[in-house]
Amino acid sequence: MSETQGVVLSTSAKRGTQREYEMTLILRSETNKDGIAKLVSKLQSIMTGAGGRLQKIDNWGLRTLAYPIRRNRKGIYLYTRFLGGSELVAELERNLRIDEMILRYMNILVDEDVDPGARPSDVTDELLDAASESAPDPLDVLAEQQAKAREEAARLAAEQAATEAAAAAAAAAAKGDSESSETPATKEEA
Repeated sequence: MSETQGVVLSTSAKRGTQREYEMTLILRSETNKDGIAKLVSKLQSIMTGAGGRLQKIDNWGLRTLAYPIRRNRKGIYLYTRFLGGSELVAELERNLRIDEMILRYMNILVDEDVDPGARPSDVTDELLDAASESAPDPLDVLAEQQAKAREEAARLAAEQAATEAAAAAAAAAAKGDSESSETPATKEEA
């Protein structure tokens, strides 16, 4: 690397500052926990090697895509926020294009001229471990909830039908008892 590691290469940038970026990645749906953890450590090593720093990382979970990307209908969304210079973004994008696990990525400049000491990193080992866990697809969760609701409705309908049948049988038995308790004289009168 050059002497400008982690430095913002811009004529309007203040000395000793970095830019803050956010990056959203879409990973293949079959990516497992180890694959996500390996990718996160790779991103972290690239950032530290280029003089940047990972600020935040969040796994948004498995989502259904609006349209297929490279024949994938679902993807795991990973959100990161980091500080770095312009060389860092170029190096990250170069590595992201090479990786087959990544379907799409987007880097967005959030803030310029950020003092790195003023923004401490929120990244801990627990957060990195949690980021490698992938939540289920919300559409799959919704379908599962709807299936459970249908099963519950069917169970309640069956219980109600059984209760009504028992009530009808009890009413018929009561009517049969009242007819047998009548005396023959009252039947003749009727």
